[in-house]
Amino acid sequence: MLERKYQAERAKWDAVAAAKAARLKPVAPGDNFQRYAARASTMVGINEFLGDLHGKKVLEIGCGLGELSVLLAKSGAQVTAFDLSPVSVATARMRSQLNQVEEAVDLVVAPGESLPFEDESFDVVFGNAILHHLDVRLRCHDLCRVLKTGGKAAFVEPMGMNPLLNFVRECVPYPHKNPRGEDRPLTYDEIHAWGQGYQHFRYREIHLLTMLERGLGFHKRLEPLRRLDDILLGRFPFLRRYCRYVVLYMIK
Repeated sequence: MLERKYQAERAKWDAVAAAKAARLKPVAPGDNFQRYAARASTMVGINEFLGDLHGKKVLEIGCGLGELSVLLAKSGAQVTAFDLSPVSVATARMRSQLNQVEEAVDLVVAPGESLPFEDESFDVVFGNAILHHLDVRLRCHDLCRVLKTGGKAAFVEPMGMNPLLNFVRECVPYPHKNPRGEDRPLTYDEIHAWGQGYQHFRYREIHLLTMLERGLGFHKRLEPLRRLDDILLGRFPFLRRYCRYVVLYMIK
């Protein structure tokens, strides 16, 4: 079953990468991971949690086309990144060369359930929408294994407990939607399972009404929705399960 999953996911992301490889562009002058995280609506608290990345050994899980790998390197990190898709890894390598950070980015083809790295190899582990592609029963402890004692891990993941949102994901087209594969957005049981083995673990649910920005095709932040989210999620905690994303913060 795991190999069948790999085949489906590999085919999906190989196709996505092949379609986008010819449109790679250099990142904007002066751009880096911290600046990206500051403007990305899903990266809530990531900058404050991870801190200065200069000189840190960072593992990016599921690098995709390598945009964040490049931005991490631009922040001074020594980056190791991997993906199940060979075409994605080849495209990420092209992107690192295009941005002249190939010496700071080591790219590997590997599945997330079998990390080919030594124990306590990294200061930081980061992933953007990757854990929900993995089997938490197989590899929740492997992520902790490769992180140094005192090291930090942070992930941004889709949540899967909103029935309406799940219907939209499965059936409704919207701008920049990736094709669905074998991935399954996280439940609270899975969120807590990924947090096992760490000295400190917390998470924050985000994007309740704010999810409408993307669904309705807006290309800018709708600040009234963000303020309303803060009020609703603060006053009515039961609404948090219906959010679109969760941000996970771990310290080993």
